Amino acid sequence: MRILVLHQNLFDRLGYEKVIDHSVHEVTYAGAPEYLANIPEHIRCETYPWDPAQPVVAQLRPLLAARPPYDRVIARHEELITPAAELRAEFGIPGMQPEVACNFRDKVAMKHTLDAAGFRVPKYLSLDSLDHLDAGRVPWRGRTIVKPRDGRGSQGVVLLDSVEAAVDFVRAQEAAAGAAFRDRHELEEYVEGPILHIDGFLFEGEVAVVQASEYVGTTFHFNHGEPLGSFQVDEPDLADWAVGCVRALGGETLTFHLEAIRSAEGPVFLEVAARCGGGNIVRCTELRTGAYLHTLDMASDIEGALATRFIGPARTDLCHGWFLFPGHVYDGARVTVQVPDGVLDEPIVVSHRLRDPNAATPLSHSFRPEHLPLSGVVAAVDPAEVEGWIRRLFAITTVSTRPVGADALGGTDRAPAPSR
Repeated sequence: MRILVLHQNLFDRLGYEKVIDHSVHEVTYAGAPEYLANIPEHIRCETYPWDPAQPVVAQLRPLLAARPPYDRVIARHEELITPAAELRAEFGIPGMQPEVACNFRDKVAMKHTLDAAGFRVPKYLSLDSLDHLDAGRVPWRGRTIVKPRDGRGSQGVVLLDSVEAAVDFVRAQEAAAGAAFRDRHELEEYVEGPILHIDGFLFEGEVAVVQASEYVGTTFHFNHGEPLGSFQVDEPDLADWAVGCVRALGGETLTFHLEAIRSAEGPVFLEVAARCGGGNIVRCTELRTGAYLHTLDMASDIEGALATRFIGPARTDLCHGWFLFPGHVYDGARVTVQVPDGVLDEPIVVSHRLRDPNAATPLSHSFRPEHLPLSGVVAAVDPAEVEGWIRRLFAITTVSTRPVGADALGGTDRAPAPSR
């Protein structure tokens, strides 16, 4: 089999070597040089570098046109879902096609499709559908969100106190950026309530794995410097609702990360992506269900059958949760993490990671644990205990910038022995 991998991840974290027999298959890894550099030297493969500042499809089209046909195109990063779909369509390769990929990337398209299918979504307004934006034409009042149609992790999202303020903000952005801003953004009604995420994998439309969780904090506030976490919940109806959304969007064989708002009338769809959730979501899903989503998805795709060997023992008796402290808000400075003695050694803590105190924090937004001041995984029988512990950690932990050479707590990955 000939396999093209659009590579924008850590090689070992994705588990490529567990899924792909590189001695049998002809494999090409295409990606920016920094990602190709993390492929181990012993891996038998071809590499094809691209310029991350240029369109991916245009750079890969000559490669596919000049070679024997590829049998699979694998893409695990959200920004590569659409390019992979376009290449499949152009070169007759099986897998997710552009019309479905659009439903998992364009936030206007996904809400339009689900609204038509009878799922509750926030009211929204596509800016490119209007000749002139006027507050009187917005079909709701009150707090309003301006967001990129193809964004992720709440990056670029702005929350305004009123429709009028949102309209003024859009007009100012259009004056600066022109039609490009209008083409890429939408207005959305702010719906109050806790944010949920549901993660899983469907194979040929059937559920292989699904797990619901509730956030502690929000990705929006994480972007502005607040910690973020979540804890798993046992809500079969919520999981079924999320799977129904994915199917209505055309999802058949895919990993998904869906976010929703909990309301008194039931869940309200927020957005969905055809990828794994960030941070420690994949790890917590594996601990709970036994399935590592990356390898399960890729192996099932390559083999054309559900790769059940990548679903291990489950721990449904435990609720797992995770926590992340943002690093990008410190503009590259070194930081000191202060946690009261003993807290990270408590039995509820499965593992935690403290960033090397002498390492600069990242300049760009990231949910990846290796980029963060502090992150970890916790577990207990009672979801309320997990939620409460995460909230307590957030309340008692401080992260502050420090001069080069100052002492700080950190620099280790620690995994206490299981206590359950």
